[in-house]
Amino acid sequence: MFIRLKEIDTLLGKLSFEKNSYPGFEKLIIDFLDSIYLSLNINKKNYIYSDLMTFGFWCRKQNLIKLENNYKNKYLLLGRGTILHITPSNIPMNFAYSLAFGLLSGNSNIVRLPERNFDQVKILCRIIKRVLDRKKFQILKKRICLIRYKRSDKISSMLSNEVDARMIWGGDNTISNFKKYKTQPRCIDLCFSNRYSLSVINIAKFKKLNTSEIKNLANRFYNDAYLMDQQGCSSPQALIWIGKEGENQKNFFWKSLKDLVDKNYKHDLSVASKKISSVTELAIKSKFNFKTNLSNFKIIKINIKNPSRNLEEIQCHFGSFTELSFKKVDDLKKIITKKFQTLTIYGFDNQELEKFIIKSGVNGIDRIVPIGRAFDMGHIWDAYDIINTLARVVVK
Repeated sequence: MFIRLKEIDTLLGKLSFEKNSYPGFEKLIIDFLDSIYLSLNINKKNYIYSDLMTFGFWCRKQNLIKLENNYKNKYLLLGRGTILHITPSNIPMNFAYSLAFGLLSGNSNIVRLPERNFDQVKILCRIIKRVLDRKKFQILKKRICLIRYKRSDKISSMLSNEVDARMIWGGDNTISNFKKYKTQPRCIDLCFSNRYSLSVINIAKFKKLNTSEIKNLANRFYNDAYLMDQQGCSSPQALIWIGKEGENQKNFFWKSLKDLVDKNYKHDLSVASKKISSVTELAIKSKFNFKTNLSNFKIIKINIKNPSRNLEEIQCHFGSFTELSFKKVDDLKKIITKKFQTLTIYGFDNQELEKFIIKSGVNGIDRIVPIGRAFDMGHIWDAYDIINTLARVVVK
């Protein structure tokens, strides 16, 4: 079935609803994604886009085979048919991971790209097209369709009614809107809604670091926060210190971060304006008792004195951070809600935090990773096993 609507801009492929199922982790798909990695690596100009190159590195054959080993000899994985991917407007490379998961799980894919034409998106789309034009991969053309369209109930409803699964990345409002559209009875939805993430540092371990090690930690924190302007759900919006004292080391951490920002972070006046406006609005409307310093546009710290639930109401982007101090790990229970996604950590072992999560009964926190690895994309995201969910798992 082919669809032609003037309102849809088809950038690659044909808009059709493929009903065939394909095996998960097909060798052809692994080779295709590995070819994208190799093509990205050839042109050194691509290296300025860290998110683009990170995706390319993720597509390496070695990494994909490692991913396949999580499923090998356990199940027979077959695709469901056609997946509709609704990707967010503020994260350039999200569409690429979504497409890759759709292919690896044995499906055909219709991917709605961000309306904003990011350079990374243009580069990757050109590479995908060139790789698909190779004789070996031409058969995959019917499994990949990249489209753009402005917000439209008519188009979204039509697409939703035809597909076998939907991956919806976006804000809570976007997901609520898509849930209103009629779907097939066995259509599967994976919804990735607004989430909130934070970093937690153990002061007892932090105080033992020398200046070089603190700079290294600040650099990893910078990568988590500034490379996507804290727009990603896994970007830390808050930094929580667990323990006592360490003021000199804390100050040096923030100074080291400022040095990195001054050297590497490019922003325009509109970003500075948004930051100041949002913090000013918080000061007027917020029920939280906090203080902040607006003298530095690139780093704004919001110091909370009465931490409680609904901390995620303080939305921090473009280098704004909520800063809190707790005496012990168990105090995190005061703030964690089901909106919390990623905990990036320093100075804790995973067992200690796993024990806290189980004991406290909190219904938030789906990932625990070291500071610097907030954007490491895995087959499990937001507590979904993406591959297993997008595939039909045939019991042998």
